[in-house]
Amino acid sequence: MSIRLRIAGLAAATAISTGLFVSPVHAQSIEELQKQINALQQQVTEMKAKQDKAEEKKSDAGPDLNVKWKGAPEFSSKDGNFKMKVRGRLFADYGNVSDNGGKVVDNTEFRTARLGVEGVVFKDVKYKFEADFAGDSVEIKDAYLAWDLKPVTISVGQMKTPNSLEEQTSSRYITFMERGSFTDAFSLARQTGIAVAYADKNATFTAGLFQGDASGGGGVEDRTYAARATYAVKLDDGLVHVGASVRHRELDEAGEVRYRQRPHNHQAGRYVDTSFHDPIADETVHIAADSDTFYGLELAGVMGPFSAQAEWAWQTANLTAMTDNATFSGGYIDLSYFITGESRGYKKGAFSRVKVKNPVFEGGMGAWQVAVRYDTIDLTDADAAIDGGKQETYLIGVNWHLNDYTRVMANYSTSDIKGGADDGENIDAFGLRFQVDW
Repeated sequence: MSIRLRIAGLAAATAISTGLFVSPVHAQSIEELQKQINALQQQVTEMKAKQDKAEEKKSDAGPDLNVKWKGAPEFSSKDGNFKMKVRGRLFADYGNVSDNGGKVVDNTEFRTARLGVEGVVFKDVKYKFEADFAGDSVEIKDAYLAWDLKPVTISVGQMKTPNSLEEQTSSRYITFMERGSFTDAFSLARQTGIAVAYADKNATFTAGLFQGDASGGGGVEDRTYAARATYAVKLDDGLVHVGASVRHRELDEAGEVRYRQRPHNHQAGRYVDTSFHDPIADETVHIAADSDTFYGLELAGVMGPFSAQAEWAWQTANLTAMTDNATFSGGYIDLSYFITGESRGYKKGAFSRVKVKNPVFEGGMGAWQVAVRYDTIDLTDADAAIDGGKQETYLIGVNWHLNDYTRVMANYSTSDIKGGADDGENIDAFGLRFQVDW
């Protein structure tokens, strides 16, 4: 009996012991397990942070290159400090020109075939170089660097002198195949020099000093001083542009100038010309002058798809053999309209690219523009005994923009000549252009 009692007592003691101690031990195990879970979660968080940092560093160490398509790829560094883009344009033209004597031209040509580069070096220094390979020769066009100090830019190299709205508007964006007659007749062109430009949201001002061009030549070259100012009043659906420019040239040691112009087709001959052929000496006689000065006024407006543009210019030549100057003049006025609703682009005092709403490659009809123009150039000054003739031209044009970078142009013009060696001539010209730029 005593043994049984002892066994029962031992069993009772064990039961009591189990009842007293099992529960605290179990609770302590759960607490330790939670601590271990928390520690593991912390390790996972730290490992994830390290992995993210490693991936970020790996990404930074990868190619420092962004690519954006603007007709052609534009390459840039991720921080935007460096950019480079291959640029160019190709104009394939057909021309048919006839005058009183019958057909004069029925031909094709590459009006321009340019290739070049432009870019940015260390964020604020820009560069541009472009050469034209049309006509079986190579001619350097723009070749300059520009220090962008915002809103002031200093440019050095070969560039256009700051004159005329139509001259400052790229040939990629002009309304007709050729610019207004006075721009060519008065030799508005690129020269080598230095220019300082200011531009804000509405106003621009540019002034420069130029001498010679990229072709060189040695000797004493023309020295040119030029300046242009513009102001644009922005409207809800367009703008009004006003501008003026001046250019003064100190002519080279030869002291000769020649002003002349074609009808509105590059393949036509020149029917107005201040120079003439002397049959006795069998040579061409030019105007003898020490200097000449150009003055130009500009007015343009855009209202949605409608646009109007006009310029008038004067050119005075300081004649060597006379006390008076010879004065010539020219100008144009045109109206254009986008049937498909587009509007002409405008940027910093010049017209820019048209944004096509429904490009052909997206199944649309592209952008269609119709335009008319009256153009005149008068190279006669009776007081100076210079009879270069006067040319008056009426033009109509249709432009089809397939997309932002491609268009087809068709122009018809009729020109009348009064005075000069070709007095009484009437010239009809038809031109067709297939254009792409990048």
